[in-house]
Amino acid sequence: MVSKTEWSSSVIIGRCSCDDIVKYPFYWSEEIIEEANKIGRGFIDLKNENFTEQKFSKHMAEHNPKFVFLNGHGNDFFAMGFNKQPVLIANKNDYLLRGKIAHIISCFTAKFLAQSAMDKGCEGYMGYKDYFYIWFIEEDPVKDIVAVMFQEAVNEASKILINGGTIKEAFEKSQGVYDKRINECKGRYFSPRTSEEMRDNLQDIISALIQNKKNQIYFSVDS
Repeated sequence: MVSKTEWSSSVIIGRCSCDDIVKYPFYWSEEIIEEANKIGRGFIDLKNENFTEQKFSKHMAEHNPKFVFLNGHGNDFFAMGFNKQPVLIANKNDYLLRGKIAHIISCFTAKFLAQSAMDKGCEGYMGYKDYFYIWFIEEDPVKDIVAVMFQEAVNEASKILINGGTIKEAFEKSQGVYDKRINECKGRYFSPRTSEEMRDNLQDIISALIQNKKNQIYFSVDS
């Protein structure tokens, strides 16, 4: 049996692989789990049918994690879990983020939901105020060399947070990754060795990376 005190600095991960989009962040979470294991942090992995409002609320109340990392679809008012059902809901259970750090990879959730959670005592919230874009060229996330650029921007931030870094540090690291990847893609775009077909793909990838960088924001009680 794990006591509430032992879990007080742990991680809750929520993820689902319900469609061709969210299966990518679902796979990316494996890296975060590896990091948690490496540094000896406890974690609860709520995946697929376990990523529901009821189970999320239950584990948040029982185990009091310091860091919450959620992947899935979303809108202004809630982050979704399994089968696009609301899991974290503004003015219903967002009080569960009181004293917590949240990194949420969902479209639009860094608007009203983020502010509502901060108003209820959330310590820090990082997410996207508009669409979160993923560009991929393979059906298997494990094999995709393009999606890994988006994975790096997401996971470098979460690794900073589970190692005790601040939400500002995590945000700046992620923004730096976006800048690095954008510049790499621009370099390939203007290379004389790049085909016209590849330039078309790179144009879309660069646009997606730029939009994510622009749409990513954070809130912190320290700022």
